[in-house]
Amino acid sequence: MKKKVTKNNAKDEIISINNIKIHIQIRKGKNIPVICLHGLSGNLFSWDVIAPFLNEKGYSVYAYDLRGRGISSKPEIEYGFSNHIKDLFAVIEYYKLKRVILLGHSFGAMLAIRFAILFPELVSGIILMDGGGLLSITQKLKILKVLQPSYERLGKIFPNREMYLEQIKNSPLIPNWSKTIENYFSKELQEVEGGFTCHMPAFVMEEEMKRMGGAIYPSQILTQFLSNPLETIKQIKQGKNLDFEKIECRTLILRATKMNLLPNDDLLPKESFEEMLRRIPNATGEELETNHYGMIFDDLPTRDLLIEKFLGELV
Repeated sequence: MKKKVTKNNAKDEIISINNIKIHIQIRKGKNIPVICLHGLSGNLFSWDVIAPFLNEKGYSVYAYDLRGRGISSKPEIEYGFSNHIKDLFAVIEYYKLKRVILLGHSFGAMLAIRFAILFPELVSGIILMDGGGLLSITQKLKILKVLQPSYERLGKIFPNREMYLEQIKNSPLIPNWSKTIENYFSKELQEVEGGFTCHMPAFVMEEEMKRMGGAIYPSQILTQFLSNPLETIKQIKQGKNLDFEKIECRTLILRATKMNLLPNDDLLPKESFEEMLRRIPNATGEELETNHYGMIFDDLPTRDLLIEKFLGELV
């Protein structure tokens, strides 16, 4: 295990679990531990705004690069929720944590829900940020369009950091460019022969989407179905059903209300948000005037107050 102390009371470690290496950043505190789970193409630096805030309030904060992201291992196979759940369980076991709080954004929210259902004894609360709801086929296709600009940066080599940041800055997904967002996207770059590339290889995204019954490009879904119809149907069915009623812990759901690219292109649609509130026994929710990326990167005092209040009631 390698350790490196960074600014803001953060310590970086590389740990070995499930035959891979996981990069994790820890901010020690006296209160109950919070494990942060980033989005589909994110990494642990997604939490550079929220993690220091939580640590200042006394919480131990663990943020890590999911397999295939950041500087964690990038195996050619073994993605999907089942493998991420095994990794999360191993992280909790490695640090001997008890009754954690899971804080997930987007894909991370989906992971938090599935883990809480399987291991209720390990989770005292979950916070779901703009993700985790069940989606119709139409909604999924619309979200694919929303996320397309994010996918397009994967696997490309840019001559310098400035060209990469310029492409991101011009993306309609990032309407409110800030120093915080610039720092985040700078950190996701890795130096390779010929320049710089995003931390997440394109094949990892392809594998993740396949495990959810989808694809990076909608046209590929039919190809996948024709090549392996039974597996595709299985993945689609798994994505349509979640036993929300089995979530025993208290749950806070935060939904972004601003559009990303198109009207009604929410990654957590209003009807999905309301369904979660109905079906999760101990759930509360709030809507925030921001978009998907703004949920974690923007200065949102209301978000911070809601999280602080929720966590305070769990301690």
